[in-house]
This record gives sequence, structure tokens and C-alpha cells, in this order.
Amino acid sequence: MNKIIQYAAKIVEGEAASILLSDKEKRELYFKASLGKKSQEIRKYKIKVGQGIAGWVAEKGKSLIIDDVTRDNRWNKDFDDAVKYNTKSIICVPLILEKEIVGVMEVINKKNKRRFDKNDEEILNSFANQVVIALWNANIIKDLNNYFINIIEILIQAMENESLAPKGHFVRMARLATQIGSKLGVTGKDYENLYYASLLHDIGKIKVKKKVDINFKAENNLHLVQDEVSIHPIVSANMLKQINLFKDIIPIVRHHHEHYDGTGCPNGLRGEKIPLGSRIIAVVEDYTKIFYNKKVEDSSKNEQALNKLFSLAGTKYDPKVITALKEIIDMKGVNI
Repeated sequence: MNKIIQYAAKIVEGEAASILLSDKEKRELYFKASLGKKSQEIRKYKIKVGQGIAGWVAEKGKSLIIDDVTRDNRWNKDFDDAVKYNTKSIICVPLILEKEIVGVMEVINKKNKRRFDKNDEEILNSFANQVVIALWNANIIKDLNNYFINIIEILIQAMENESLAPKGHFVRMARLATQIGSKLGVTGKDYENLYYASLLHDIGKIKVKKKVDINFKAENNLHLVQDEVSIHPIVSANMLKQINLFKDIIPIVRHHHEHYDGTGCPNGLRGEKIPLGSRIIAVVEDYTKIFYNKKVEDSSKNEQALNKLFSLAGTKYDPKVITALKEIIDMKGVNI
């Protein structure tokens, strides 16, 4: 949005510009983007809908062009005094999304002592439409993210209901996996994918446990697919394929039972050819099993788990993943 007001101010030759969005519950406007000498200072202020020029436009849904604000009784001088700014002229247009006023866009002080005109209003309305499109897209993304999270919560609940793990296990496991990921430089979208894959990597066990529709077509290079351990990653991946939002985590889920030396399943991938997320989940999954072994004393759980993992470093596990886990344990411990 900063780019939009930057171009808008440049084209209509304004000294400053702002986009204010509406908080419907509080009935006030807040600064979403701003340009000009006081752009940072004004962001802490809110404007009541109906008050001032911006508030009037937000309430009425009509554009305003004012050549001299001191002659307009809607102008709120207190705001200028607060930020030590001298507003002379203003053009302000509403932001309307699906017939609802969601904010305003304003440009202040036409340069070279000229006046804002109807042509400027048309231009600013065009930019306002771009803002509305951006807001609409943001709402879609927000809705999709909420939908995504709701699906994950439902699937986790289903796994816990099937007693695949104690309540909260998959969330705790995902947190540890992402801690290790951070140690290994995983960021951004890859970090999110690791988190979600850690939550859902065992979803296929629901079908395997119930022996429901677990047949899958023969695939090239399937390796040692012969029992529940080797089948469920494929079933998990196939289940997640049905939801496009999960497409980026499918490789991580599918390969979380590959071994670092190439003896794992389902494809016998080796070393760095195994997705890093899969290698992390493999370590975290087996590490957590120690914590559910009631025969192991609490005081020695970390030591026994790490000894077991290090004994298989380079064969079953990626050594650097185990090292990252050990560093986390040494720093602050782990509560699974």
C-alpha cells in the first residue's frame, strides 16, 4: 500500500498522502500507510468516523476536494497542531469494498500552489480501487489461512481420537521440529511447511489402523513397502494430496521414514536427497518415543535418547539434525 500512495501522491502532485482503514467495532480510522514529513508521527493517532474530513468521507462514502481547509467546518485543526503540520488543501476519497466503506485515501497540499480538481479525484479513485483489490486479496488469504488452520485442527483431533499419540503430542513435536529447523537455517515458507508437516505426518495411520482404502497403485522405485511403518507415509501423502493447500508438505510427509544411508522407505532416498523436513521429523519422532517409554527414568531420558540417535547417525539419521537437537537440549532442555 505504501507503493500505491507513493505513486498516487506523485501523479496528483501532493505533498503528503495516507491510507486510513476502518475499525468497525471502535468506529474509528487508523493509519495503514502514509507518505510525507510526518508519516511516522501520524500513525499513532486514530480518527473517529464522522469527525474531521477523513472521518466525514468514511461516514458518508463521498469524495471531498477542499482548497482551503480553514474555511471548512469539518476540518479538525487539533490534529495538525498535534503533529505540527500545516494542512492547506486536501482531496479525500472513500475505499469501498463490496458496498461497505472500509477506509479512506487522502492526498494533502497540492504542490506549486495549485488546486486539486476533478481529474485528480478520478486518478485518486483509480488508486483507491487498487487499494480495495489489495484488501480483498488480503481477506481471501486470511480466509484461506483460517480454513487451512481449521482443517489441521480437525485432522489432529482425529489422530488423537484414534489414540495415535497423547493429546498435544503433535503440536509439541512440531514445535521441536521447527526449533531444530531454525538451528539449521530453515526460514519463511519452508519453516511453515516443516511445522505443518510435523503436525500431519502420521495422518495416514488412521486409514492403516482401520484398514480403510489403503490400496495404492504401484509406483516406480518403491522400496520395502511391506508393513504399517512403510505404508503409512504413502497413505498420509495420498490423503493430503486431496487438499491443494497441503501440496507443499507432501514430499516431507512422504519421506519421513527414509534413512540417511538409503535403506529406508518408501523410495530408498539417501542423504541430502531426502527433504530436510523429513530428516528432522525422523529424528524428532524417534526422540519423542523415549519420553513415552515408562521403563526409562525421567532423569536419563535425554541422555538415552541422544545416545540412541547418535548411535544411528549417518545410517538412519542425518548427523547434523541430531547435533542441532543436542544443542537445543543443552541450552534449555526439551519438554515433550
